[in-house]
Amino acid sequence: MTFSLNLTVLVGLLLLPGIARGADFDQDRNGGCPGDIDGDGDTDQSDLGELLAAWCAHPGDPDWNPNVDLDGDGHVGQGDLGILLADWGCVGVTQLEQLTFTGASFHNVTVDCPSGSCPAYGTPHWLDSDLDGDADDPGDHKYPVAYTRNTYVSIADLRFAVTPADLELEDVPVVGTGPDGMLFAGTGTVSSGELVVTDTLTSDVPLPNTVAYYGTFDIDWTVALDGTSFFPAGVSRNRVYVSYDDPMGDRLESYFDISTQAAHGQDNVEDTIDAIWTEFTDLHVENVRGQVLGYYRGILCASHCTVYDAPGLVMYLNGQCGAWADLLRQCFRTQGIGGAYWITIEPIADEGLLVRNYDFAGEGTSGCAGWPYRLDSPCGGPYWPGGPECTDADGIPGQDEPNPASYFGRHFVVKINGKYYDPSYGAGPYEGTTNEANLLWEQSAIDGYHGYCGPYHAARKDAYEVRETWFSY
Repeated sequence: MTFSLNLTVLVGLLLLPGIARGADFDQDRNGGCPGDIDGDGDTDQSDLGELLAAWCAHPGDPDWNPNVDLDGDGHVGQGDLGILLADWGCVGVTQLEQLTFTGASFHNVTVDCPSGSCPAYGTPHWLDSDLDGDADDPGDHKYPVAYTRNTYVSIADLRFAVTPADLELEDVPVVGTGPDGMLFAGTGTVSSGELVVTDTLTSDVPLPNTVAYYGTFDIDWTVALDGTSFFPAGVSRNRVYVSYDDPMGDRLESYFDISTQAAHGQDNVEDTIDAIWTEFTDLHVENVRGQVLGYYRGILCASHCTVYDAPGLVMYLNGQCGAWADLLRQCFRTQGIGGAYWITIEPIADEGLLVRNYDFAGEGTSGCAGWPYRLDSPCGGPYWPGGPECTDADGIPGQDEPNPASYFGRHFVVKINGKYYDPSYGAGPYEGTTNEANLLWEQSAIDGYHGYCGPYHAARKDAYEVRETWFSY
């Protein structure tokens, strides 16, 4: 024997500290732990015990263990001990690869698309295909998900890449720490370079009992390959929407994004409705990509805008009143709040509406008593030979447009909880009986009405105290 251990050295080795959380962790190391004799993914006192048990052994000896011959010289001795001590505290690398959100209150979020049946985001919801610690590269993804408030978040199909790849381990503890102290705990099996957690991990506490928006719902994952010492294993970062109640309708991501951010922190129907409505009143509404949505932006002839519904609006960024009414209604429905109705507004005895502001010159000379003012339609002639006497002035600002189209045949608003909302202009709510709310809307929005005088367009002023339009479902 060329080397011996005295009692002092032996006691010192046995008293070496165990692996502390985060010690010597190197996410870029790919070679595993050279001193990991027992194959549990780290180099610690257990490995030292294996080495000492085979001290001075050679092939054929009863105590011979080829795993202890770290330097491959056919003898367990000083060289092997040096390798083990140099590797002391090493831990195998684990890196989050993928996970899928699930659970009784989980809801798929639908990809924004312009029309038809838009697809839901697929699974896994987090995928780091190149194992670089993020999901931002080609082939990666971090899809948004949704839950109902005051319910539990569950994780399935949880997988980690493991180095070294030849580890074979069972019952490996896995813990994820999410927002608000939420914990996900379970165990997995390591084989063929992958740690797979087959059970579904459910949070120990529920989501808040309010509408909530998590721009990034970070779960910090840790793994204990040796069963006791936890080391970082990556962070999943998904956008999570928490709705007031179970979502209804198409559930496009922009509907979630608009309504959940607006109503964040709300815990009752009325306040949730009010908070969502407030998002529309500043005339600045963005889709999930941060693009501002417009109401007849740059358009004075209504027929030149052919976007009539909310999917088209969030994709094409410019829409008619019907698209804005649909968007507000969809935002309510995405929060699980039903009972929002389309309301059509039409003139009682005229062809169409003139939304403020219009200038009327004199008393009008069209020759038609019903519509005395000559009017040239913004959508084309025939035009009056003497020019118009009713002209479009800068109007009531609409969504992201200070002077939107104002010459219509009808208009759409939304009714919910007995109140009427006009999202195109961020106006309202209008309250009272149907007729009272109708007149209040008319007084705030209408300057006049248009019809035909022979082949030409003509107009008249609104009678302010008289209801001259009607709300219909």
